[in-house]
Amino acid sequence: MNTASSDDDLSLDKKTQILNAATKVLRVQGLQALSFVSIANEAGLSRQLVRYYYSDLDTLMVDLCGHLQKVYQDFLVAGIVDVAEVERLGFFFDFLFGVDQGHPLPDNLETYDALFAYAVGSESVKDRLCEKYVTLGSVILHELAIAHPALDHTACQELSFLIVSMMHAHWSYVATLGFSPHHNRIARGAIDRLIDSYIANAPAAGSDEKPWSRSG
Repeated sequence: MNTASSDDDLSLDKKTQILNAATKVLRVQGLQALSFVSIANEAGLSRQLVRYYYSDLDTLMVDLCGHLQKVYQDFLVAGIVDVAEVERLGFFFDFLFGVDQGHPLPDNLETYDALFAYAVGSESVKDRLCEKYVTLGSVILHELAIAHPALDHTACQELSFLIVSMMHAHWSYVATLGFSPHHNRIARGAIDRLIDSYIANAPAAGSDEKPWSRSG
């Protein structure tokens, strides 16, 4: 028996248990309730054990970013494998804006608002969230280029930034603030109209304004 491998699997299971508990604390109670005690209580573990795996909340929250990203990736991949290449973009947006009944979004959208609030005082979490959203923007840019070859790179860059921005704001409105989920279809339809407007009137190439660049 490979003892080292068993220990690694146990550590991964415990970390997943802790991250799932942190997700639920943030989703249900908000950032103000986040602590090692609340996470331990939700996970059914001792505070000491949680601190054994995570010595500080910054490290836990950085891992939580990656954990949530994998959850969304798994949900998305489960549906996209059956979609033809030229249809992927439509499925992608249906999923992200919560209108694909066969592949609903994970029930943890409020957690992202808590992560954004936490990032105000944490450069490591801010960096991880930026990395996550830039990656998502790159995927959308790539899929836009496949689905709409008439769009040039500048248009795809701008659209990727606008769509990801709208997606996060939409999640915040519907999940955190409680606006009607019927807004899912309003936002989803607006995305198609936005893309159509860029096809009809593409931005000038060579603009000095580059989406996804960071200050500093």
